[in-house]
Amino acid sequence: MTLKKIREKAKWIDPFTYVDKYIVPKVNPNNNENLNLVIYVISAFIFAWAIYTALGLAFGTPTPMVIVVSGSMEPVYHRGDVIVLFGASPQNVFASEIETGFSSLRGISFSQFAVPQYALTGNGVQIQSIEFNNGTVLPIEKTGSIVVYYSKLSRKPIIHRAVAKLKAEDGYYLLTKGDSIYNNTIDQDCGLVINGNPQKTCIELYPVPIKNLDGTAVLQIPLIGCAKLWVFDNLASLATTGALPPDFSGVC
Repeated sequence: MTLKKIREKAKWIDPFTYVDKYIVPKVNPNNNENLNLVIYVISAFIFAWAIYTALGLAFGTPTPMVIVVSGSMEPVYHRGDVIVLFGASPQNVFASEIETGFSSLRGISFSQFAVPQYALTGNGVQIQSIEFNNGTVLPIEKTGSIVVYYSKLSRKPIIHRAVAKLKAEDGYYLLTKGDSIYNNTIDQDCGLVINGNPQKTCIELYPVPIKNLDGTAVLQIPLIGCAKLWVFDNLASLATTGALPPDFSGVC
């Protein structure tokens, strides 16, 4: 097969081929350039939505891709990386498993069943282990699955590592933590939680039910999310504050 024939066949993979062949002639028979631009923009949004939805169905999650917006997982992930997710379940989310003895961990704060153990390191004070009420001491390791969950307290998706998989009678829950040296404790280390108000600054009030996860990370595409961050985060920050956002890391 010649190169010309290969190109001729390959063009049918491009969805805009169908826009040019079937939609533009009907909607814009006079070939007005401005109207063509509107058609292409609308088509691009439709194609992007269709591809995103199809990926979600294939990967078993309504959120098949997310953009990293902070440095909390460095050096594994950087701001602007796109992470591909698969649907999460107790079978494909890995971390050290702890039997809690609770019927449920919903609304149960970390301080009610465990205590964090800290030590002074070359990177400052860092959590080293978790001591549970049953006497189990679990070291903090960077071997668990990286997951995405929505934090109601922070009001944004969080991409962090599972450091403990907690078993209760109604299912499995996670304790999570960012890999960065600047994340010196687990997300759920809030101290006492009284009427939904944490005693300490934290990311998430309670252990995260595995069934509530957006997904588990399976693939990293470096920096292609920077375009969105420049438009919606960086330029917005420059316009409103005169400075780049604090999470800016040299590229985006």
